[in-house]
Parts: sequence; structure tokens; C-alpha cells
Amino acid sequence: MSELKIIPLGGLGEIGMNCMVLEYKDEIIVVDCGLLFSDLDHFGVEFVIPDFSYLKERKDKVKAIVITHGHEDHIGALPFVLKTGIHAPVYASFFSSLLIRERLKEHGLEDRIDLRTFKMGERIELAQFKITTISVNHSIVDSAALIIETPVGKVVHTGDFKIDPTPFYGQMMDLPAFGRAGDDGVLLLMSDSTNVERHEHSMSESVIYQKFEQLFAAAEGLTIVSMFASNVGRMGQVFDLAKRLNKKIALTGRTMEQNVRLGLAAGYLKGAEAQLISLDQMDDYPRNQVILLSTGSQGEHRSALIRIATGEHSQVQLQEGDLVLMSSKFIPGNEKAIGRMINNLFKQGAEVLYEAVHDIHVSGHATRPELKEMLSLVKPRFFIPIHGEYRHLVHHSALARETGVAPENVIIAVNGDVIQLTPDSCKIVDHMEEPRVLVEGREGSDISKLVLRERRQMGEKGVVFSLLVRNAESRRIIAGPEIISKGLVHESREGWLVEEAKKLVKKVVADYASENDTRRPDMDLQESIRVELRRFFSQNIGKKPIVLPIILDL
Repeated sequence: MSELKIIPLGGLGEIGMNCMVLEYKDEIIVVDCGLLFSDLDHFGVEFVIPDFSYLKERKDKVKAIVITHGHEDHIGALPFVLKTGIHAPVYASFFSSLLIRERLKEHGLEDRIDLRTFKMGERIELAQFKITTISVNHSIVDSAALIIETPVGKVVHTGDFKIDPTPFYGQMMDLPAFGRAGDDGVLLLMSDSTNVERHEHSMSESVIYQKFEQLFAAAEGLTIVSMFASNVGRMGQVFDLAKRLNKKIALTGRTMEQNVRLGLAAGYLKGAEAQLISLDQMDDYPRNQVILLSTGSQGEHRSALIRIATGEHSQVQLQEGDLVLMSSKFIPGNEKAIGRMINNLFKQGAEVLYEAVHDIHVSGHATRPELKEMLSLVKPRFFIPIHGEYRHLVHHSALARETGVAPENVIIAVNGDVIQLTPDSCKIVDHMEEPRVLVEGREGSDISKLVLRERRQMGEKGVVFSLLVRNAESRRIIAGPEIISKGLVHESREGWLVEEAKKLVKKVVADYASENDTRRPDMDLQESIRVELRRFFSQNIGKKPIVLPIILDL
């Protein structure tokens, strides 16, 4: 029987790490290859990527990686998939390709990729798959949806999208192309679920232009616009208004500087050079005639806006009358860091406007009415909601049933599910456990669950070192024990605990020596010290720290 295997390696049940595998016999294509920024950064986990073991074991089958757009949660894991030895061509729109090259340069991999750019409406011909790209609106330029013709039927993958009647850059979403696909017959629709909980149609980018115009014109001091550096359309609005209002624009943040440069290279931001000044030149202009574009809208550690908020930026200091516009969504998990940053910005004397109190951001994701329109246009036989937390997938599934998709044809899948699609059926037939890798540092060192558990234990319970120095020949203790504790108790209690712990270790050593058995391994003594110290701390402070006994032979 003819069947297509679909495996989500990321993006289902979470916001980020989008990666979808489509496999037919001896041919695999991968749609997107993103990462997920981690909320475990205090344990050294910087971000999370899909586990590419399944692809690595079948690397000769992988014929193409197709990127829908250039956000990090869709391209950020490309360096790591290349490191597995997969050398399939990567297809991306022009602006996405520029972002991909910048990402690969950081890893020294720019020469190891076969990167091919496509135009919207272009057809990518592979043996078993025929892929047509469709222009969609999103919070980054050059975003695409995919119509994928497979031997079992037509599959539509929307990527991230919204329906914007007046985008600042590019054309309106190509709705007729989706309608034509629906009329021809679509077997499966996989559609973005991020904003399914919102019941009103998403606002157009033109709304932001009007809001910014009012705020820029009324500025009494410096205006800081913090936003995602990938939102070139939002940048374009700021540059256009700066030109109209005779204002200058400075940039702070590495990715902001990079993406303005890439926006210029891609043909967007035309004429922006005339408005740009360096940070050093800001004092040469009246303060209310300067707009600062900044990274750090999510409260990222050491980002430009964080340093401004804490007064640690070397070139930007806030004053009374300055205005900070946080023109981005608060990504779930970042609320505490963003809240602290906003409080610090207020303490510096600035006025701060953000989505909860002012309409200065519009989402790049379709809301319920737009998702319903997509379902009505495509008229799929089967439906799988993608790109969202589990509750989003559930709500989107209910919407699909409301628009006429048979209940038995709506599948809620999660990362690692193996979905079998045939001309007459769509069902989950298997599941791969935990298809993700925790990554430490930009080079991508994998953090195992064991290491993460140990770091969590050290963070929660503290660590104690017990040091002994022994004569290598006589086997007698000549110095110590020395007890060093970190993260254990308040210093007012530490002195007594350390002294009592020393007495306990001396007793353990004495008991060990009294048995007078030189054949016993050192590990027995070290283990005895570890067990007794953990028991001692548990009895006295109610927790068992990690104990590391060390014996140095001299």
C-alpha cells in the first residue's frame, strides 16, 4: 500500500523547535530545522534542538531541507543537522538564505551547505515530492507556505502565517493559491496553531505605522524601539517614519546591526543609510530627534535593552522624558525577565509602553477567524494542527471539526509521533521517545539528563568537598580534613556545621584505620565519608547536598 510517513521532530506541543520529516520509501524531505530557546539557562542549557538521530541513520535518504522562513525557531538548528553529515540541499527564500548564511558563519560551516534560493510560486522538483512555494504574511519578510505533492496525495504546510491586507513589505498573502489547491483536492493540511485562542482578526502592520507616527511625533526625549531583530517590516516602518519626521536612527545590539545590514542587502530598507547614525553621534542631535533600535525585547541576559535598563550600557543612558516602546510579544517563559527589565526601565526615569498597555505590536500569527478561512479555502480531508502548545493543538482541532473536517480525520500529534498517511487514512502508528537534545553553548555540546540532574541537585541542595592529605607510604593522614561548602546554608550557621562535619570525618577515618586492613580500597573510605556526611547534613539542615570526598596522596 502506498503510504507517506510524517514525523514531527519539534514544534508540536511547544512554541519553537519546528522540524517536520516527510518520508516516502527511499526519499525524505525536512520542512524547517529550528531551535527552542531554553528556560533552563541557569543550568547551562542555552537552547534545545531536535534529536537528529533518525535523520542521521537515514542521511542518504534525505533529499532536501525546505525552510519556510528565517526565524530562529525554523533555521537555528541547521548548523547541528549539517554536523551530523547530512548534506542535502537547503531551499530557502532570499532573505531567509541571508540569515542562514550568517548563522552558519558563526559555526564555520558556510562552505558546507548547498543553499538554494527560491522565489514565491516556484516549484521544487524532487523524485517523489513536488513542492510549490506560496507567499504568506508573517512577522518576517519572505515567508512561505508549501504545497507538497506526494505519491499519496497533496499536503499543505502553512508555515507560520497571518492574513494581512496591508503588509508594509511584500504582497498580500496569496489566498487564491490556497483556494486552487483546495479545489484540486488536498489530502492533508498542517496549519499554524499559535494564535488559535484569539477570536478577533489579527491587526495589520499598518496599525503599527499609525501608532508609531503619533508617538514619534510627540517624543520629548530619546525614543527606544525594542523589537525582534528579524522583523524587517517593522524596521522599515521606523525608517520610513524617521525620514518623514526628519529623525535619525541609531542601532544597538549585534543582531540588530546584522539584520539591518541584511535588510539593505535584500533590497528592503531602501534609503535607510541616510537616517542611520552611530551611537557616538547621538549627542550631536536633539534628544527627541533620535530613535534607537534595540535588541533585548525578551529580557535576554546581557542584551542591549537589559544593559540600558540597569544603567550598564556604555553609550546609552536613560533620562526623564525618554520613551521605550517594546514592540514585540512576550514569549511564554520570558515574562519574569521582561517584567524585571520593565521595572528597571521605569526606575531609570523612562516611560515604557508594551503590548499589555498599548497597541504597539501586532502578531505575525493567524487568529481563529484566519485559521478558519484557511481551513475553508483548503478543504482538507485530513487535518493535523502544528506549531503550538498542546492546548493550541486541541483548540485548532475543534475549529477544524467546526469547519467540516470529519472528527475521525483530525489528528492531534506531538513530537516524536510517527504518522502514517495513505490516500484513505491518517493515523499515528508509533512514537519515538524524547526527540530533543539539550545544548550548552553555541558550539552545541549535548547536556545529558544525568548532567542536568546533577546541576539541578547542586543548585537546589548545594555541594560539600571533604579534603584529606595522606602519606602515600605510611597511609597515615597528615593534613585535614578540610570541609568546603557551596550553596549550603547561611554563613551564620556554616561555622558550626563545618566544625561538626570535620569531627565526623575524623571519626570515619579513625574507624577505617582501626580495622587495619590495607587491602581495602580507597573507594570504601571515600564512600563512607560521603554517606556519613550526607546523613549528618540531612539530620541538621534537612537536605542532602552533593558530597565529594577527595584524598590526596603525597
